[in-house]
Amino acid sequence: MPGSLLSAKLVNTEQISSNTLQLSFELVQDERECFTFIAGQFVQLQFEIDGKIYKRSYSIANTPDDFKATRQLEVALSLVNGGVASELFKKAAPGTELNIAGPFGALTLPETFPGQLILAGTGTGIAPYRSMIPQLKALTDKGTPVTVLMGFRYREESIYSDDFAQLSNIKHRTCLSRESRLNTAEYEYAGHVQDQFDALNLNPEEDVVYLCGNPCMIDDCVTILRDRGLSPRQIKREKYVYSGH
Repeated sequence: MPGSLLSAKLVNTEQISSNTLQLSFELVQDERECFTFIAGQFVQLQFEIDGKIYKRSYSIANTPDDFKATRQLEVALSLVNGGVASELFKKAAPGTELNIAGPFGALTLPETFPGQLILAGTGTGIAPYRSMIPQLKALTDKGTPVTVLMGFRYREESIYSDDFAQLSNIKHRTCLSRESRLNTAEYEYAGHVQDQFDALNLNPEEDVVYLCGNPCMIDDCVTILRDRGLSPRQIKREKYVYSGH
């Protein structure tokens, strides 16, 4: 049931970039049988340290079909120096128990789009788009143009780029705001994701843009897109508000 509190344990921790961990959790057997989610949704991790309960929200990074096959949920955590969750999960051993609430969120895809679909994200804001990959393939098969804009400061911070690079019908651009040298063959661009809209030939009547990640990026993108004539219903967003991690 959405929003229910479920028991889970940490199965695996993998450092997937210089500042990002991917965490894999397994729900207890009785609860995982009834847990379902839609690609693009997020869960809230709840854990206790020194008698205090902490809550942190993370987008689900694997697909619903992958969850059904592995019975594991994957989330991406951005490391913050001194952050509560960062310090916990850098050291947490497999088997560490905690609670998971969810799924939550409406950053999900319909079956069709009238125009092109643009998915823009920064840092771990890429995670929900990775969960959508099978749906994105289905959309491109129906003729919907799909572009993924990924924003990071440095190349070493990028996550899930290879997942999108392998998709022949889905365009992707990796925007690096502080990298001194770019590899254009790998679709790297200087600057921020909001710098890319001019090159995408936006149709303000039909195109839809999803935004996920840094609140400043999202606010800047909304201003740019509204100036180009996109209505609020054509802009879907989910901000990652800093909580001390």
